[in-house]
Amino acid sequence: MQRARRTPVPDELLPRGLSVAGEPDDGTLDWADVPAAVVCASCGKPDCQGCMAVEEPTNASGVVAIVPWERPGLGWLTRLWATARIATLSHREMFAGLSEGAVRPALTFACLAELSAALGLSVCFGAAFLLAPDFASTILHDAYLRSLAARATLFGIPGLATLMIALHALHGLLVDRAARLAGSRKRGRGLRFGLYACGWDLVTLPLGLLVVLATEGLSATRRAAGLAVSVPLQATSAYLTGVHALDPEQAKRATKRANRETALVSLAVLVSAGVLLVLALR
Repeated sequence: MQRARRTPVPDELLPRGLSVAGEPDDGTLDWADVPAAVVCASCGKPDCQGCMAVEEPTNASGVVAIVPWERPGLGWLTRLWATARIATLSHREMFAGLSEGAVRPALTFACLAELSAALGLSVCFGAAFLLAPDFASTILHDAYLRSLAARATLFGIPGLATLMIALHALHGLLVDRAARLAGSRKRGRGLRFGLYACGWDLVTLPLGLLVVLATEGLSATRRAAGLAVSVPLQATSAYLTGVHALDPEQAKRATKRANRETALVSLAVLVSAGVLLVLALR
């Protein structure tokens, strides 16, 4: 009986960071499924009966990113941080091979990530008061200021988290829209993309940077801080080329369109949120 042989996978079909001959970057093997032993050379499916792979919903390489948050068997805190770290420090590999799946786990991750990030910001603001003891003393001894600070904390943390989740989700949906306008025929995963992108905020804001500093050192911390500005563009481009199979030029145009539309909607949302916050604190 002749043994089945693995279908060769060209390097150019693999997500960036993976190659047949080379070593993966940034612990990619920790979150990628190994392809089946026998797969279709066109679509990468082990059970394919022969297709033209016109509307292949996953990457043709058969390598699908398994988000750590969706893996059973580990504690939620471990899965939360692992997912946020990969989404930030290995964003190209994760979002280029983002798998289809339910929205609920992605939404749960987004809520925990943004609440943790907002809580970290509030702790930093609280610590800053220690540098101004007279101001802190004034707040402690003034009933109105104490009430104002309490309400700002009570509404500010969940309010900021909700706002960021909404903006990330909106961005993901607009990225899918821009991809379709650019000619993509693939099934989008924009909502999952946007919700898992909330991990960027957890890693690049103060709480996450402190965790990176404690666990990985100063070099990784500097890299994470620098990604706060560049990761949205890079991750969006990787998602468009990996999931929607757009060429680099198409992905660039789609990224610009999605970012422009997101910025306009975000401005309106931020103004509205500011008005509501002022009303809530009155």
